[in-house]
Amino acid sequence: MKIFAIIVTYNGMRWYDRCLGSLRESELPVETIVVDNASNDGSVAYIKEHFPEVCLIESKENLGFAKANNIGIRQALDEGADYVFLLNQDAWVEGNTLTELVKTFTENKNVGIASPVHLNGHSSGLDSMFALYAGIDFTSDAYMRHLRPYYEVPFVNAAVWLVSRHCIETVGGFDTLLFSHYGEDANYCQRVHYHRMRILIATHCTACHDRETREAKTDKKEPLSDKYLPLEQRIELGDINLDYDINGKIAFLERQRLHKLLRGNLKGYRAKQREISDMRLIAQSRLANKAVGPTWL
Repeated sequence: MKIFAIIVTYNGMRWYDRCLGSLRESELPVETIVVDNASNDGSVAYIKEHFPEVCLIESKENLGFAKANNIGIRQALDEGADYVFLLNQDAWVEGNTLTELVKTFTENKNVGIASPVHLNGHSSGLDSMFALYAGIDFTSDAYMRHLRPYYEVPFVNAAVWLVSRHCIETVGGFDTLLFSHYGEDANYCQRVHYHRMRILIATHCTACHDRETREAKTDKKEPLSDKYLPLEQRIELGDINLDYDINGKIAFLERQRLHKLLRGNLKGYRAKQREISDMRLIAQSRLANKAVGPTWL
């Protein structure tokens, strides 16, 4: 069994010892691929010196989370990975985490993604967002101290994911048409469910996700303009589990665009043109994500 960890790095010096170091202590052997998004804090040199076992891919530009992960995933598949372990640079695991996550696949049917319980960076409690992802059943059972081994969830963020080769070869990689830095994991979870696979949280293992000391992200460049199509709308319209009449919406917008042009409203015409362009990207994304295969990789 071959497990490849994929870590996208960007100016994350304060986490590498814990993140990469935790993989060295894993009960299960894991090969690590780091895709560095043009860090300027000495990350590349540090990783080369202190973690020479890592396969380091150096990008000349910040590719974003989705595209950089796809590069690592593609290489892992080419090298025969049975599982791909996506790990944030600001997250780290326990020695048994991968052991328990692999067990999630062997003890349950139709699993696409398995994730541990996410703790905060101090290991003093649940990660603030994980409590929302895990749902009321998990929270209630945790309070009553009788957690089940596994909880099925509609979504868990991609800070710590074990993904099977079968899932990737069915669902594909992250959608880089609609997403770059944000929202790609929500979209991926939607697609996992569309392709009739499950997302499980394994409660016998944990990982830490250090949101507390993470600086606010400033690089929010996206292929779609947030001014015309906000992230939340992209996530909603990109959900292939829901039957949106995108082509009908495009036809309606085209009639509105023509009306604006005939009335000499060039500002309104250009705005409708942008909306149409966004909807066409949504249509393209939905079509690609319904297909079975390594889309985006």
